[in-house]
Amino acid sequence: MSLKKQATKGSMWMSITRMGMNVIDFAVYAYLARILTLEEFGLVGFCFLFIEFANTLVNAGVNQNIVQRKTWSDNYAASTMTFVFGMGVVVAACLVFIGAPIAHYSYSDVAAYVVASLAPITIVMSLQVVVTGKLLREFKNKQMGVAKFVATILSAIVIVTLAEMGYGLWSLVVGKLVNAALEYIFLTYVSGFRPRFHFDREDNKELISFCLPLLWMTIMTFLHRKASNMFTGLVLGPASFALLAAAKKGELVINQITMSSINSMVVPSFSRAKEDANIGDLYIKLVAITATLVLPIFMGLAAIADPFVTVAFGDKFATSAEYMSISAFTMFPAVIAWFLPNLLISRAKTKDAFKLTLINVVSNILVAGVSIWFGIKVMLISLVINSFLLLPLRFSIVMKHIEIDIAKLVKTLLAPCVCALGMYFCASGSKIYLDDYISNDIAMLVTLVAVGGISYPILAFSLFYKNTLVMLKELNEMFFKKRIKH
Repeated sequence: MSLKKQATKGSMWMSITRMGMNVIDFAVYAYLARILTLEEFGLVGFCFLFIEFANTLVNAGVNQNIVQRKTWSDNYAASTMTFVFGMGVVVAACLVFIGAPIAHYSYSDVAAYVVASLAPITIVMSLQVVVTGKLLREFKNKQMGVAKFVATILSAIVIVTLAEMGYGLWSLVVGKLVNAALEYIFLTYVSGFRPRFHFDREDNKELISFCLPLLWMTIMTFLHRKASNMFTGLVLGPASFALLAAAKKGELVINQITMSSINSMVVPSFSRAKEDANIGDLYIKLVAITATLVLPIFMGLAAIADPFVTVAFGDKFATSAEYMSISAFTMFPAVIAWFLPNLLISRAKTKDAFKLTLINVVSNILVAGVSIWFGIKVMLISLVINSFLLLPLRFSIVMKHIEIDIAKLVKTLLAPCVCALGMYFCASGSKIYLDDYISNDIAMLVTLVAVGGISYPILAFSLFYKNTLVMLKELNEMFFKKRIKH
């Protein structure tokens, strides 16, 4: 099987399994949103920030290092596992002795206990890193996805069962611990890798040399993604944190299913591309396909935010709908910039990949930190504008190593951007008139989805007929054997 077919099949399987995982996760999230208060919901979300940050530290760059190596070595894998496990133990200790006191000071005793209770997840995740790296390297995304999906189902059952028994937020804590343990067991089984510890100074030197720039980049990426949440929780409190978290949940689920799945295949695909391959053109094609698939989903989410939030989370989260709509517009610059760091990593330009991430993070932290004092809405609008303004600077760094035809990129993206915006205005505009006839939120949600689903292809074929056919042929070539004839 060709590299292109392997990468495409891998992305497809990852998207399918992530879709199932995220549907289950979203259902559990929505269920807990209804039975917990805004303050409890915000407290849990704040505590999970500590765990997410710890897991990013443990996983920073290790997967990419394993994937991009020319050959697989059991000894090197064992050395890597030893190194990462040591990091996991240190980070987990920091969670208990540093993270928990911060949670206690910022929120309450309960928050401190939650953070300390979740610390073992970081140790388990450290053991997973080498295993998932091996699976990604071998394009065994199907096996990895199925393993994670089964673990998600079983942990969801645990969470709902405990919640029904009255354990509240602790049902989620136990469920996350169960999920981490089951994932490790299942992933180890499907990988065929026998975990063992081995120490080699030279292996550690190679690992540190490759991963150190990516460690800082990973930290920066986390701060970039979570800056708005952190400032909201610190400045406006747990209730506002819960409202923003609910607004971003839909965006997060779609990102996991689409953008993250595709992005995970960028390093293994581009790092193994032929020497004479035009990486810039491959990038443009990747962005065009991603924009065609992703932008209508996000613009559709922006258009249906009002009934969607009410149906999913309940009336107490109604304010989240406006935040969800604003955040969706970040995807226009994001779909262009999302793959740039991994594009540089695939060319072993990790230092410039770090610079790229550093610029994103510093600007996001500054913008979020200044604008949050004027409210969540002002902060989100400011972040969207900031994302657009940073695009020229991002490209100036990437184009030192990879030539990208900007004019061609703009021309290629014109059709999906215009059609996605047109669909948004059709769906959101129709809601104004439908409000007089449809009072049920579920009926309104279904109707708006239908309006968006009809308007996008109509706009695509009426305004960009030739471009749409070309894109359909490309998608058909990637996912199916037969070609579309016209």
